[in-house]
Amino acid sequence: MGSWTLLDANTLIGSAECASPFPKGIIEFDEDKLGPPSRAYLKLWEALVRCSRLPRQGERCLDAGASPGGWTWALANLGATVLAVDRTPLEDRVIAMPGVSFQKHDAFTLSPGEIGPLDWLFSDVICYPRRLYEWIEKWLNSGLCKNFICTIKMQGEWDAETTRRFAAIPGSTLVHLYHNKHELTWIKLFPDFYIL
Repeated sequence: MGSWTLLDANTLIGSAECASPFPKGIIEFDEDKLGPPSRAYLKLWEALVRCSRLPRQGERCLDAGASPGGWTWALANLGATVLAVDRTPLEDRVIAMPGVSFQKHDAFTLSPGEIGPLDWLFSDVICYPRRLYEWIEKWLNSGLCKNFICTIKMQGEWDAETTRRFAAIPGSTLVHLYHNKHELTWIKLFPDFYIL
């Protein structure tokens, strides 16, 4: 899909290829202002739409850094089974959703063996990128999960080294989503995927 713009009344510039099939890279959704406890679910929706894959009914998901429950709410509405982990509880109405269980804990102190096999690992934890990378590396080495969507939050200065380490993970990609702020989203799915 190409794009073009007019610079003035007589000058048009164009490109046969674009980094995003969405005009200006903007993906807007009809926002649900009543169901989810936060707007964070919009970046999860965007990531799932861009990689054209959704968790299926009954698939087991971990939502790390889940509070107040926006991503858990979205995943449960897809029919996934969600283990939500955070040091702060989710909103009661999210915990009460079918397929949702909550564990009050620092997700990074839980090993893959303690959690067990997953279909999907999601993380929107507010932490330094290096800490997230070290935890994700444990999951990759364990072989207990093949599908990952994680937000890499830039705490203070940009962590170029860790960003490069995420980008170097085979079969994965780093994107700056329209709904991201000062963060990137790292995606790794199995089998290989194409991101819009």
